[in-house]
Amino acid sequence: MRVRALFVVLGILGAAITLSACGSSTNNRITTGEYVVRPADLEDWPLSGRDRDNTRFATQGEIDTGNVDGLGEAWSIDLGAGKRPMESNPIVIGKEVFVTTAADEVMAIDGATGHVDWTYTPEGSSSGSGNHGVAAEDGRLFLLTSGGELQAVSQKTGKMLWSSPVAGPATGAEGSMAPTTYEGKVYVGGTAAGRGFVAAYDQKTGKQQWRFHTVPRPGTGWVPKGGGGGAVYMPPTAEPGTGVIYVATGNPKPPTVGTKTQGKDLYTASLLALDADNGELLWYHQEAAHDLFDYDASSPALLFRAEIEGRRRRGLAIASKSGLLFLLDARTGKTLFDSVPLIKRDHSPPTREGTEECPGAMNEAWYAPSAYSPETQSVYVPAARICTRLKTERSASGKKAYRVIPGGGTQTGTVTGVSTISGEVIWKRVTPTPMAGGATATDGNLVFAGDQSGILYAFDAENGQVKWQGDLKLPIGTAPVVYSVDGTEYVLCTIGGEAPAPSEEVGAAGARIVALKLGGDELAPGPGLKSR
Repeated sequence: MRVRALFVVLGILGAAITLSACGSSTNNRITTGEYVVRPADLEDWPLSGRDRDNTRFATQGEIDTGNVDGLGEAWSIDLGAGKRPMESNPIVIGKEVFVTTAADEVMAIDGATGHVDWTYTPEGSSSGSGNHGVAAEDGRLFLLTSGGELQAVSQKTGKMLWSSPVAGPATGAEGSMAPTTYEGKVYVGGTAAGRGFVAAYDQKTGKQQWRFHTVPRPGTGWVPKGGGGGAVYMPPTAEPGTGVIYVATGNPKPPTVGTKTQGKDLYTASLLALDADNGELLWYHQEAAHDLFDYDASSPALLFRAEIEGRRRRGLAIASKSGLLFLLDARTGKTLFDSVPLIKRDHSPPTREGTEECPGAMNEAWYAPSAYSPETQSVYVPAARICTRLKTERSASGKKAYRVIPGGGTQTGTVTGVSTISGEVIWKRVTPTPMAGGATATDGNLVFAGDQSGILYAFDAENGQVKWQGDLKLPIGTAPVVYSVDGTEYVLCTIGGEAPAPSEEVGAAGARIVALKLGGDELAPGPGLKSR
């Protein structure tokens, strides 16, 4: 949610939050002395997270720490002014780039030249709240529109093949996540009638196979009338060989629902492991129990392998708006290490004078995906370091309330590297404005991530040193993707629209798709960063 000002009635002021822990088969193995798997070498980027483990690790190494300062613009597409946030995570199949706009349009673009080969515009599409992209399999693209329609589109022509209602405005649908494809099914999520859900559909026909609701119906269980939550915002991670999908869920709605209930408010602010075939719940890990602070667990999960204290473990990493990174056993959901704080956390009851709450509701690892490098065996987490200024006052009904004061707290960004071998922070950088888009790691020992003011950074994956920065001039609300065409490596970003987090540093209006390469047109530099 984008929050400018929020009035919330609280029955209990200053209540504490409980933070609890309750690959593809074609991968090539590396012998390094530890249990680690390197993703298959690919020239393109066929999945939202690049590979089945959702690592966002590109095996290209043409652009590396020694030459990244030669990165410049290869081509760009101006999408015009007035666009809503660009939150599309592109995919690349062969040399064709597929990107969605905030209006649910799908664009097929030549990855070498930037030529638009075709554009598909769904009927009744609107400005929406930011479409997160498409999935592809067997010549079909799968799109979830802001109107709640799951659609299959021909990858070659852009012609619609079928459309199936997932949830519509009458049911209170929210979001337009990128679907996930796996073994003949398409997985999508969102909210309907106040209840979060994830559902599976047949790829050929669009017929629903199963649906799992993340919370009870309003007025039943722990959910009061008018309540709900547990929305699914980002694509599930499907794990080959196990038949498990991992689904991250949002907070209770409204956030103050916790003041009217007892218990943990399951399964909100949680990571769920579901049977991909039938939707059965296998295990869950709740990141923020009885959440009163809008601490969604909406960032997509990634998988890794590591040798920890002499044991080979299949691990799972997921970052949260609670300001914590969780490293879990993918088989059981149990913690591998204590949760890793990404910022200094401070929960203080609101006062009449105002107090700073860290993290705030718009803070930390929002929907932004993390990245993992098998070379460093570390996870890289970009985050929006936004603290909220809270002030108590009386609502229109005379009841006690608190008000979120826009711009009243700290607003910066962070990028943090965390070892999956030790669970320790290996480096951290602070950026002048929030990092809300996500990260991408490469075989060139680089981590790419962009901030809200439009600066794209290339960090050294081992020590966090800034090796390059370029000013793209528009807010960056998505993670870059890396692909190669005819031996040339490209770094592509979808940028612009409304800034993804509230800040005065929103940059210019408009939206663009920008591809970078070595030897491209020089970009203006960004500000220098210091180690923190």
